[in-house]
Formats: sequence, structure tokens, C-alpha cells
Amino acid sequence: MAPRETILFLMAQVVLMLLRCTTSMMLFHRWHMSRRRRAAAMLLFFRHRRSTFRRLARAPPRNKIRRWYVLAELEEPREHWVCPRSLHWWDRIVSEQWDDHAWMMRFRMTKVTFLDLVEVLRPRLQRQTTTMRAPLSVERRVAVAVWCLANGCSFQVASDLFGIGRSTVAASLMEFCFAVEVELFSKTVCLGPDIGLVMEGFRNLGFPHCIGAIDGSHIPICAPGGRPDQYGNRKNFSSILLQGTVDASGRFIDAEVGWSGKNHDAFVFSHSAFCLAMDAGSLVPGNPCLDLDGVLVPPLVIADGAYPMRPWLMKPYGRSAVAEHHRNFDRRLCRARNTVERCFGRLKSRWRCLSRRLQVREQNVVSVVTACVVLHNICEEKGHPVLSSLQSPAEVRIECDEEEDIPSNAGQLEAGKRVREALAQHMASGRTPL
Repeated sequence: MAPRETILFLMAQVVLMLLRCTTSMMLFHRWHMSRRRRAAAMLLFFRHRRSTFRRLARAPPRNKIRRWYVLAELEEPREHWVCPRSLHWWDRIVSEQWDDHAWMMRFRMTKVTFLDLVEVLRPRLQRQTTTMRAPLSVERRVAVAVWCLANGCSFQVASDLFGIGRSTVAASLMEFCFAVEVELFSKTVCLGPDIGLVMEGFRNLGFPHCIGAIDGSHIPICAPGGRPDQYGNRKNFSSILLQGTVDASGRFIDAEVGWSGKNHDAFVFSHSAFCLAMDAGSLVPGNPCLDLDGVLVPPLVIADGAYPMRPWLMKPYGRSAVAEHHRNFDRRLCRARNTVERCFGRLKSRWRCLSRRLQVREQNVVSVVTACVVLHNICEEKGHPVLSSLQSPAEVRIECDEEEDIPSNAGQLEAGKRVREALAQHMASGRTPL
């Protein structure tokens, strides 16, 4: 090929290359601009849709517009914005006409005790008055809660009686129970300052140097989430355990609530704060001990055969009671331990909700039972009796359970047996009560 033709060929190749590059750049620019336009259009669409949704959210629904129109066409303005209810029963009958006997029948306490309870809980239950409506008074909130606990009635019945909504009844009950648990439990359910008076009560029952009798009671509940196996007990119903320790007058000095009903009394006892405190000797101030023929006897708690032996926990000899002084010991222990059986009977007679399945959520059961224990102590301290018409028809168990094979620490078992034998010998000797 001649040089001239070669040069022309190369120039043609360069021109074609430039045309290709220019075309590619134009196509890329056009594609890029198209992408930006599409993005801008999409952004505009989303902004428009968002503004539309916001406008619709601010606008009232059609049914409300229809109701507003109907109300506007009425000749008389609307008088009630909530369901009207009668307040006559509480304001005029209960508050003004009922005497102490009527209060004891329905609320398990006198009106004076009720008002004292209201004043103690007022700082926690008082609600602020707003421009919308006046809040429920503390007196009525406490009355609703105590009524539900005492009578075990449904929320609907309490709603009709007190002239409030059913949800308000449930809220008032739980707020009251939480307030009682926080404000009064540690002040009311305790050993008390006069340990000598507590021991004297058991000494009069025939058992010296004793501060309490312990036992457990099943509180029926609704199986949470349809899980009866989690709370089912040996009597084939769902429950939680209330472990109570009471003094000679039938007043709770300790209460452990919340363990599943499927647990044994001995298991709950061994894991309770009361057991740990007694093992450490920190529950009774000073932990005074007696010396019976060289055997140190700490402050004692009595129980039935279902509990493990401790140096401070006395249980009956049961089937092994062959000697006369052993049988005498068992009779005295059963007589003194009967206080806790009667205490549980009075507790459930006063607060009927504990004899039925508690219609509250799983996380609220402990607070309800704790509130009943506190109210029981308040009624006992005020001297309010359980009326005969309210007492449970079930007879109080007198006979003690026979000794069971409960696993126990070998050292504590032997120490407990030595203390029990020393007490049995002392009771049989006829010496002056300790």
C-alpha cells in the first residue's frame, strides 16, 4: 500500500474512533440524566404520598364526622360523655347509714379502721384533679379493693355497686394491693418489739421458749397460659403456696408467697428467707438461748412432720413416740401448733378471694395474697373478730401429721433431736415453765 493510502486509512480509523467515543459519551450522559429524572420523580411521588397520609391522619374519620353532624343537629346539648352510673349506694347508704356490724359483715373491719387505712395509703393512692374530670376518691378506691378481697365477687358486681367501670375496679384493686405491700407489709408482718410477750403466749399453751408456728396453705389460682402442670399440686388444682409463721395470738410474723403449688412444704421452707434468717440467728434480736441440762435451746418454731428438723425447728416424734414423755411432747406441740391452722382458717374466712381461683394475672397474685395477709394482721391487732356467719364450715385439723422422711442435714438433724429430747424431758419433769 502506498504511503498516501496508508495515511488516509489511519486518519479514517482515528475519525471512526472519535465518533465511537463521542457516541458512547452521549449515550452515557443521556442514561445518567434519565436516572436522575426517574429518582427525582420517585422522590416527588413519595413526598406527595406522605403529605396525603399526614392530611388523612389529621382528618377525623367519617363516622366521627357523622356523629358530630348528628350532635350539631340536636336541639339540646349532650349532657354525658361517659356512661352515667349511680353513686347513691356508696355515698348515701354505705358512708352514711351503715353501722359497725354492717361494715364488719361486708368489709371485715369497722369504719374507723377503714378510714385509718385510707389515711395511711392516701399519699400513694391520691390522684391529681384535672380539667377533664374529678378523679376517683381514695375512700372509694380503697372500698372497692377491700370489697373485692373480702367477698371474692367478680369485677362486674363491684362495678355495678360502686358506680365505676369494670376496668377501674381492676385497676383500683391492684393499685391498692401494691400500696399495701410497699407501705405496710414490713411494718405489720413482723415479730414485734416484745419477744417476751410472744413467748409468753406459747408458754401459756404449754410450749416454752417458742416464737411461732409455721405451716403452708394452698391458694387456688387460674393456671397461667393454660399450664396446669406448672402450678398443679397433689390435690389436682393449680395453686401457689403461702408459707406463714404466726404467733400465739394468730398474727402473722412472717409470710412467704409465690412458690408453685407443686413444690413440697419442706422445699419452700428450706429456700425461704425466714429459714435462712433463723439459721443465722438474726431474726430474733439477741437470739436468747436457754440451757437445759447442758443443751442450748435457741428461740423455737414449731411445725408438723412435713418439715425438716432444725435445732430451732421442733416437729413431733410421730410414729417413733413410744415413751410417755415423747407422747406428752407431741400433745403439747400439736396444741400450740394449732394456732397456725386457726390463723389460716380466719384468713380465708375474712378474705373470701383466697378460697376461690384468683382472677388476676400471674404477676399480680403475690401482691393480692400479701395484701390479704397484711389486712388480716390489721384486723387482729384491732380486735376485729371473724363473725360466725363468715367462718368456714371446714373443721380445724387437730391431729398432727406423722413424721415423714424429709431429707435433712445430718448435723442439724442430730442437734434438733438433742434439743427436742431436752425439751421433752423438761416438760415431763413438771418443773416451772421457762
